[in-house]
Amino acid sequence: MNKRITIFILILIFLVSPVSGTCEDNDPKDPVFAIQKRIFHKSHELGLPIGYIPDDDFYQVFPVGVSYTYHFNENWAWEAARGQYFLNQEKDLKGKLETEFGVTPSAFSEPKYMIHSSLVMKPFYGKEALWNSGIMNKESYFLLGGGVVNYERQFSFGESSTENALSVSLGYGSRYFISDNLCLNLEIRDMITFKDEKTENNIFVGLTVGFRFNLSPRKSERDHTIDKLKTYIQKNNENEQ
Repeated sequence: MNKRITIFILILIFLVSPVSGTCEDNDPKDPVFAIQKRIFHKSHELGLPIGYIPDDDFYQVFPVGVSYTYHFNENWAWEAARGQYFLNQEKDLKGKLETEFGVTPSAFSEPKYMIHSSLVMKPFYGKEALWNSGIMNKESYFLLGGGVVNYERQFSFGESSTENALSVSLGYGSRYFISDNLCLNLEIRDMITFKDEKTENNIFVGLTVGFRFNLSPRKSERDHTIDKLKTYIQKNNENEQ
């Protein structure tokens, strides 16, 4: 019995142990990695976001708008401005309360628009096979931001009023690079809004079509390994001559 357990443990260790490989004439000071630079990196991104907020009490909310993001480098960016107008469709809840129960909400808020700004951290980058016929590059990111949400407060009796409520948001998204200048961003954001009567928490799911560009040529980073290789080839050619 102990022999079987020992063999099982050895097989398990073999299966889960990382497999490593070496290259011929590999210098331990210059390890080889299969990590590539982000070939679609741009400084500026203009976006057209659309989305859906499913958990508002009285409305189906469809935000549409524009955004601008500045990418400092491959790991950090700043969504400087994101403005969205809310297209709303009234849910059946309010009508059912009035027709079936004879109850009208004393006050309810209709979201009108919002303006947010967010810090973006982009730690993940990779590729995905598309129907086994092509490769699509993508990066995934986290967002932390805040701003203002405008509401129109309607009452059962009396005139309506407006409210500008502070809001913070946390989010996660993936950016798929369609071409050198075009991308699609899939996002989910948790928005916490500090309204006068209560704090409201809503989920936003959305899609952004982004146009990426540089205003001036970006200085390329020097690869010292390539420089060494070029120097070696140049010296080798000189020796052969």
